[in-house]
Amino acid sequence: MFKLLALTLILSTIGAIAAEMYIPALPFIGASFHASDTLIQYSFTAFIFGSLAPALFFGSLADCYGRRKVIMIALVVGLLGTVGCLYSDSVYAFIFYRFVQGFGFSSTNGIGRALLRDHFEGKEFAKYSSYLSMAFALSVDVTPFLGGVIQHHFNWRAIFVFLFLFNLVSLAVAWKFPFRAVAQIRKFNLKNMFRDYKVICINREYMHYNLIATLMYSVFMAYLAVAAFIWETRLGLTPDDFGLLALFLSGFYVAGCYINSYLVRYGLEKVLQLGVFLVLCSGFILFSFALNDILSKLQFFLVLGLIFFASGLVFANASALAMSSINDNFASASALFSFSSVAGSAVITAIINLFNPTSVMPLALTIIILAIAAHIILFTLKNFSQVNYAEQSS
Repeated sequence: MFKLLALTLILSTIGAIAAEMYIPALPFIGASFHASDTLIQYSFTAFIFGSLAPALFFGSLADCYGRRKVIMIALVVGLLGTVGCLYSDSVYAFIFYRFVQGFGFSSTNGIGRALLRDHFEGKEFAKYSSYLSMAFALSVDVTPFLGGVIQHHFNWRAIFVFLFLFNLVSLAVAWKFPFRAVAQIRKFNLKNMFRDYKVICINREYMHYNLIATLMYSVFMAYLAVAAFIWETRLGLTPDDFGLLALFLSGFYVAGCYINSYLVRYGLEKVLQLGVFLVLCSGFILFSFALNDILSKLQFFLVLGLIFFASGLVFANASALAMSSINDNFASASALFSFSSVAGSAVITAIINLFNPTSVMPLALTIIILAIAAHIILFTLKNFSQVNYAEQSS
């Protein structure tokens, strides 16, 4: 059990760590390349876009040939992207290698979730997902803090040295892990891949929960896209302070995950609805602050704390409800789940990058719109379930 959770944690976090650790250093990276804030922001978007389509292929390959080979290939490609970022001599090279990083790490989170689904389902899956989410939050949210410390004492390239070493450790752990053999090795081809994804996509229950997770993940990524600029440029935090603040915010997420592990006994969907409602409330509170131009460090921190807490109620349950509706091709279903989240967040971050990164209003409106959309999907799903129940009873 420990080995399974350890590997799942590594696979689930390495992409997020690579995406987020350099965020406190973004203004400094832009200055070193003599690039504008808007241009250097696209290194974040490039990572997200690099994570898109490959995830679908890697997920299908993992169902065909097993998890080990696909994971090793993904980690090696991610390693190449990390080395490229480390030795980049222009902002455009840096953005390109961030894309390569995203390409490599595109499948790790999805396959990590598939490994967990190989062993658990339903409420048990949700429970272990909550535990994993707590560990995920602690490891991921420590990285901006660590990134800020490294930037303060060394420079931004040292951050990618750390990522390089962590990537090597991940390769070693994955190499030694005793993966389960696939039930039946089958030849990979595009026709079978699209057929598998078609079967998954017509599963309405899966797609509803997938879309809710995508919308809520986009809220999180929209914040990350502008976080350094709001906290450091507008509110005056140092990179060290920003990283420490991210560490404190993770406490709200961990609290949400911990409470969720107990609340799931009352129904996964009810807890999911509560989480989405809290995100919507956060959006309106932030909107009122932005409208009156009275945002303080404490106000922003508390609003974000509520969002992080609500995320702890949303992600594990949306994932559990979606994956429990699938009977086979877990890696493909998990890859599509990750793909949808990344694709949605890529669009949202690309849009929010068009606005002033120090302005809070675009972020507030983004949160409100995404949370309302998630509520509409939940309402649609509830009506769909009631219609199905009525048809089965008649």
